[in-house]
Amino acid sequence: MQTDIQVIENCLQGDQSAYKALYERYAAYCYGICKRYGIKEADIKDQIQVTFTEAFKSLPRYESEKAGFKTWLSRICIHHILSRKRQYKEKVFIDDISLHENELESFHFQEEYNTIDKEYLLRLLNKMPDKFREVFNLYIMDGYSHKEIAQRLNITESSSRVILNRGRTWAKEAVTKFLNT
Repeated sequence: MQTDIQVIENCLQGDQSAYKALYERYAAYCYGICKRYGIKEADIKDQIQVTFTEAFKSLPRYESEKAGFKTWLSRICIHHILSRKRQYKEKVFIDDISLHENELESFHFQEEYNTIDKEYLLRLLNKMPDKFREVFNLYIMDGYSHKEIAQRLNITESSSRVILNRGRTWAKEAVTKFLNT
């Protein structure tokens, strides 16, 4: 099996089968990102197409020393998801959310939470309110900093922190409810 770098080199030489191979290798990964960010099933295929179209156009600018292809592709996918959401809905974030000490308590899952399957967690994320899900995904799942989140979503860093903690509280309550049923 060829490495990503080899497949990308073949793409850059115009090999159509290499483009197909790259798509097949990472389409399911992009599908998972779309599901986590609450993209409707009917729209996921379009989102994946947009992501790969942009990735293929940008391949000459891809620098493997800076990031792996999977990381680079996920950034493109997330960028397009957030751009699309901005286009189709009102801004849901408020810049001046005041910080409350009790909202900034740390959130830790106990050992019992490890028994929850990934399918349930994905369904749970899809039920999370959009304003929480975007920050939760960017910070917890994709490793963005609060500064990066603030820039991407046009909010303050403190708003990002508060929204993340509210999302964590929402998730903790939902998981606790699930475990107690």
